[in-house]
Amino acid sequence: MDSHRIALDVMGGDHAPHATLLGAREALQAWPGLFLILVGDEAVVRPQLARHGFTPELMARVEVVHASQTVVMEDKATSILKEKKDSSIRVAAQLVREGRAHGVVSMGHTGAAMVASSLVIGKLDGVDRPALASVLPNMKGGPTVLLDVGANVDSRAEHIAQFAVMGSVYAEEVLGLERPRVGILSVGEEDGKGTDVTKDASAMLREMEIRFEGNAEGRDIWNGNFDVIACDGFVGNVVLKSSEALAEGIIGGLRDSFMESPITKLAGLLAKPAMKRFKKKLDYAEYGGAPLLGVKGVSIIGHGRSDHKAVRNAIRAALRAVEHRLHERIQERVALLLPQD
Repeated sequence: MDSHRIALDVMGGDHAPHATLLGAREALQAWPGLFLILVGDEAVVRPQLARHGFTPELMARVEVVHASQTVVMEDKATSILKEKKDSSIRVAAQLVREGRAHGVVSMGHTGAAMVASSLVIGKLDGVDRPALASVLPNMKGGPTVLLDVGANVDSRAEHIAQFAVMGSVYAEEVLGLERPRVGILSVGEEDGKGTDVTKDASAMLREMEIRFEGNAEGRDIWNGNFDVIACDGFVGNVVLKSSEALAEGIIGGLRDSFMESPITKLAGLLAKPAMKRFKKKLDYAEYGGAPLLGVKGVSIIGHGRSDHKAVRNAIRAALRAVEHRLHERIQERVALLLPQD
């Protein structure tokens, strides 16, 4: 495989297949080294290609793989193992397992995508639980990696330590952060603060060759004092979902305030360029999707509400991870830093 081949779950997401196909086309136009495998119901996908701008030139870098089933939100995550073995997300993950694709991107059922990645693609040696990482903008203008944000909701100390190691590799290799500063999310910056689990995870990380800087508080997610913050998936998911809602509320509140009078409307018009830049910083679509770290390949899981821009950027995230051989780097670091059975 000379080019970087990404399998896209065309049927996944609230706005599929329109958003996924449009985002796929834009990704192909933007990155010449990309080859996309479009996975979905061929009877649905093929007639849509021309009307979504897939020219003969672009089709030279496209393969369509048929999958007769789609996982919907009402389905259990494990449905891909029995009832929906021919679902688009499982077929896409199988392509990675077989080596036909380097990575998979899905905007569909998050649980099904995680099951497909963990059980079909498979976990890296030494990784107990893959972790879903989210890249959040901080007030210093850089990214903060928060993980886990939902893959694991009952993590033990050794799991959180693994999350921290994998997040550090991601921040270094993909985001280009030199010696990323790593912390454990807790209720105070002092070493004695937190649960037994967070304190034990901190003790483990202090013994590793990693730039561990102790406890991170909630405000540290946004102030830029840490580059990577590890936590249990229950906590991380609550933080992520509340942050998304807060960002939407801030943008909506400012927009409403500017519409209150002719004077504020004029002020809003003058502030529009700054508002657009501010909104871009808070928009999850700019990052596209969250990498599931710890699997034998690249897996990017996007928001169910993703539009074409988010799909395009999720493909970009997968492409970067493939280019940096992310899963191989994580495997190397896990073998070096974490105790092996």
